[in-house]
Amino acid sequence: MVGTLPGILPSYEVDVDLLDLLVKLGLKSGFGGDKLKIISVKLIADGSGSGGSAAVYTPQHRGTKGLGILVTSPEELTRHVVKAHKAGLRVSIHAIGDRGIDVALDSIETALREHPVGDMRHRVEHCSVCTPKQQERIKKLGVVPCSSIGYMWGVGDDYIENFGPERLRWLHPHRSYINKRIIASGNSDWPVSTADPMKQIYSAVSRKTRTGQSFDESERITVMEAIRIYTWNGAYAGYEEDVKGSIEPGKLADMVVLSDDILTVPEEKIKDMKIDMTIIDGEVVYQRSYSGKN
Repeated sequence: MVGTLPGILPSYEVDVDLLDLLVKLGLKSGFGGDKLKIISVKLIADGSGSGGSAAVYTPQHRGTKGLGILVTSPEELTRHVVKAHKAGLRVSIHAIGDRGIDVALDSIETALREHPVGDMRHRVEHCSVCTPKQQERIKKLGVVPCSSIGYMWGVGDDYIENFGPERLRWLHPHRSYINKRIIASGNSDWPVSTADPMKQIYSAVSRKTRTGQSFDESERITVMEAIRIYTWNGAYAGYEEDVKGSIEPGKLADMVVLSDDILTVPEEKIKDMKIDMTIIDGEVVYQRSYSGKN
């Protein structure tokens, strides 16, 4: 694992195992404070969904139109995951295709078998093509799917073309997660896709891309369910649901004020809503300039 040292020389590389350094320093997931904390170690299993290099079981329709690639071999990925897990470091594994997700889950399963730890909450990042097979494994292993819902808006057209109609149902299947009581969070993967949470919530609710193409609508969720993905579920993914994610006595006063009532506006207006104010731990850190127009 080669790491870079930014701020020293732009192209300077050090041949060092960064995970090994974390382990030697004794750093674990949760180290830090409320505003800066070590959550997990990022590892890469497969390639890109829009580029056609995600690891899948049946051919894609973009890029090389094949079964994709594994960026990290299953053996090396398992070695890193076991090392991190044993040291108390949660892993967040980039996996987009169904085969890539299985490889990620294989490594987590090995780590849990060799070093049993309850409720570790290892994560699969992006977790795009997640069929019932992978969903059942995720539930059994206690893994958190950190779904890149923003992809449906930003690169959704590419995803529809690449994965084809036979897999649309299983692209970010949040209705299935909820029905199976799998706690899944959302993310944007900015700058690959939009960082605007309103567009992400809209995508989870409408299952539409920015051009209006539809993913399988059977995986639509309600507005309140989508809000929960980006609040309490997000906190849960970071083992922080005791201090944030909901407005309750004793928790950090982290919240936003929206430009309209997200629960009553027409669905199509959700994506255009603005953040009027952002409050972190009770302190106003952002306030939108108001010109009389939204």
